Amino acid sequence: MSLRTIVLALAAAWGALMLVSLAASLGGGSGDGAEHGLARLASFLTWQGYALIVAIAGAAVARLAAARGVEKIRLAGYAPLAASLFIVGAVVLMIAFRVLVQPAFP
Repeated sequence: MSLRTIVLALAAAWGALMLVSLAASLGGGSGDGAEHGLARLASFLTWQGYALIVAIAGAAVARLAAARGVEKIRLAGYAPLAASLFIVGAVVLMIAFRVLVQPAFP
């Protein structure tokens, strides 16, 4: 199997994991309250963690493929990593703001 095929397969797996994380965070029972919301957030972050691991593997393979001369494969390898880092970073920053900063304002 060629490196290009591996990078594209990892990008497709990353996309599937992103869809699963979205579906897991939107779905769930009919419960209300903080416990239900935290369970949905935990599910979302779990699937995003899996997607981040796949994105890191895709970027590593894309780097190897680019070093071996495979043309036009960097976008498929690095875009999922950039998107995953942005999403996970944004969620972590929002949680940190909510926990650390917002309680200081009455």
